[in-house]
Amino acid sequence: MNTASNAAVRTAPAANTFFGKLRSLALHALNLHLQNCAVIAEAHRRPQ
Repeated sequence: MNTASNAAVRTAPAANTFFGKLRSLALHALNLHLQNCAVIAEAHRRPQ
């Protein structure tokens, strides 16, 4: 599952290590959020 097109986001170098780690954490949180949304959508799609 290719979430948030990470290949295009990773091309720009980070300003320093702090922002690099912050950006990595934000991308990871975004991916987890999108996976969670996919699980919730799949649960709602199924018949009860």
